[in-house]
Amino acid sequence: MKKVCTFIFLFLFSKISLESNNAGSFKLQTGKDVPFFNFSLVPQSSPLKLSKIICFVQCLRNEFCSFVVFKNGICSLHTEYALTRLVNNPDLSVVYKKEFIINHCSNTPCMNGATCVNKLDEYVCLCDLGYFGKNCDKNINNYYCETDYYRLNETDVCKPCMSGFRTFNNYTFNCYKRNYTQRDYESANSYCQGLNSFLWTPKTQTERNVFASNRAWVNSKITYVGEPFVWPDGLRVYEMGDGEPNNGGGNNYLLYENALKYHENYFHPVHSTEPLTTICQQLN
Repeated sequence: MKKVCTFIFLFLFSKISLESNNAGSFKLQTGKDVPFFNFSLVPQSSPLKLSKIICFVQCLRNEFCSFVVFKNGICSLHTEYALTRLVNNPDLSVVYKKEFIINHCSNTPCMNGATCVNKLDEYVCLCDLGYFGKNCDKNINNYYCETDYYRLNETDVCKPCMSGFRTFNNYTFNCYKRNYTQRDYESANSYCQGLNSFLWTPKTQTERNVFASNRAWVNSKITYVGEPFVWPDGLRVYEMGDGEPNNGGGNNYLLYENALKYHENYFHPVHSTEPLTTICQQLN
């Protein structure tokens, strides 16, 4: 009976997700439960009343969703961080973990020591220090600019940084202004906006290495427990510190750590009132 139910689910699921040629499956975690608000992607005020199949589809298409809890007709989508907080409940069969059928990383497309992240319809390469590009095949040393000159991309010509901004650590793809005055997140953000720039947004390891020794704000903030940290363009923030985010110890209801700082190779969620260094990044 169990195998038959699984087959029926996959058949129905493939019918619903016709827009994708890749399908996923959901594996039942028997006897497990998790508090609804524990790292849920759904705000407390907006519970999802969906069928189980549509609930699975929602999770499959959401790159931040690692598993769903479907209980009493309510669909709750949860991030990978909630997987460490599952609680035992032998009477329940409500937790389903997402698994991709196709592994886009299987042919090792990422080069030069990069880490490959498998997604529904594609892969993402997290480049090692000094490399960039879709497959991390480009070496930043081949795109030199003079000090305080930068280029927008590998085909652009070098141009001077705007007034008050400069390049650091031979990184040629942006200019920055570092200010050691300790500010909270909102003050730091406003300071950068006042300079016609924006708060530091170091998506790659090479960018993060520019100010690796600083304790500085980065441009990502959340508003509820479980909301993923993303960059302003919606891309996921990778390279969190060990066990992070944990909302200051795991509170499921009150948001304690709502902003991100960077220090010593990792991002760390903290409260937005913490005083930190401000790094502004030039608008391209």
